[in-house]
Amino acid sequence: MFQRKAYNQLERWADRLGQTALLVTGARQIGKSYLIEHLGRQRFQSVAEVNLVLNKDAKRVLSDVSSVEDFIVRLSLLSDAELIAGKTLVFIDEIQELPDLMTLVKALVQDGRFCYAFSGSMLGTELRHVCSYPVGFVTEVTMYPMDFEEFCWANGLKPDVLGVVGECCAALTPVPDYLHESLLSYFRTYMVVGGMPAAVQAFVDDGGNMRSVRTVQSELVVSYVHDITKYAKNAAPNVRAIFEQLPVQLDAKSQRFRLNSLDSKARYDKLSLDFNWLVSAHVGLKCNVVRNPKSPLKATEDSGNFKLYESDTGMLASRYDISVARALYTDDRTVNLGFMFENVFAQALVSCGCSLYYYMNRKRGEVDFLVEGARGEVVPIEIKSGRSPRAHEALNKLLATDDYDIKRGFVFSRLNVEVRDKVVYLPWYAALCLPEALGLRKGVDTEDSFTITLPKLG
Repeated sequence: MFQRKAYNQLERWADRLGQTALLVTGARQIGKSYLIEHLGRQRFQSVAEVNLVLNKDAKRVLSDVSSVEDFIVRLSLLSDAELIAGKTLVFIDEIQELPDLMTLVKALVQDGRFCYAFSGSMLGTELRHVCSYPVGFVTEVTMYPMDFEEFCWANGLKPDVLGVVGECCAALTPVPDYLHESLLSYFRTYMVVGGMPAAVQAFVDDGGNMRSVRTVQSELVVSYVHDITKYAKNAAPNVRAIFEQLPVQLDAKSQRFRLNSLDSKARYDKLSLDFNWLVSAHVGLKCNVVRNPKSPLKATEDSGNFKLYESDTGMLASRYDISVARALYTDDRTVNLGFMFENVFAQALVSCGCSLYYYMNRKRGEVDFLVEGARGEVVPIEIKSGRSPRAHEALNKLLATDDYDIKRGFVFSRLNVEVRDKVVYLPWYAALCLPEALGLRKGVDTEDSFTITLPKLG
């Protein structure tokens, strides 16, 4: 089993002893079911698991459940596991097959006999249409492909070695040269392999043979297309067209998604739900333009002008000729691979909980990403893949604009840790400590707390 950061969230949920049900969402084949099953083995005496895709009878039997007692009776017929009050985890996998089953969750939690976990892929907007979603009775955990740090763990790198990177980035001191060069290679390898557990497993098992890895990646791409056809329903033709255009649009000069690539008369207001379905299904990562780089960024975003990245950079690499993957791994600087490096950092930022924005101004130019820091400050980020990592005119203009009051910008490149004026240069592999390096907002489970005391009245 690969070590996954999301497992900590699942353990925190288990510590609350069934106060809520657990819903783990994310794209297909990223390890959701495996983590829940592992949690069940570690923390519960028995696990009653039902997979609604593999077990067609289960889908039929559970489709018209009328009450908690009815559900438990039917579950006992479907699962061989012993149902022990207070000690059983009931796990319903592939909940997207019966999203309306979520309406029963409130009653199941209040009943209190068992703990309940659900997992789903390609949900898109399915749960939004549930007539009575159990708000307050579900703990939602979104999983993403393995990040760079998890990839390093899977390939045997020790935490204390990776800890050196975090210490150097925090102190803004160079990483030792021997480690710097090695980790640049690890990062380029991660871009080619990606973070889908099956692809990483193939890489580890087959000694780095990329034929095995790309076979897995290609199969995953095909399965995504099949799932879009199945779950997007009437929107499937448009959603599939968007998915198929994604690598073409990223490879284009501007990298912005051109709607006329779908249809000469296409308009965003007619296609917005199709794009949102792909994003909600955790297949695409949408990065909207911001014209005024002030917090909150969402206040000035233009959702009709955007870039669309893929959720896993390894899968994206597999959709191009193998020469792209080879150029990434060998660090071929004659090939323009900027779109691949942008994609891997879009993936990293989203997995840290960031909303994606980029800056565009005709006079000042374009900055790859804008995110918001822990104090709400705007953090501009440039990703450099080529020979001139210190050439970032748009970022310089942004930092020089007093009205924006941006204190510091970041450039990720092949360079070691360095500070020049208001620009911090960090190596690509600093992605393994991205929240700390950028001063990003912390998650709800880990953020610092404070106490509010209301004034006494009367």
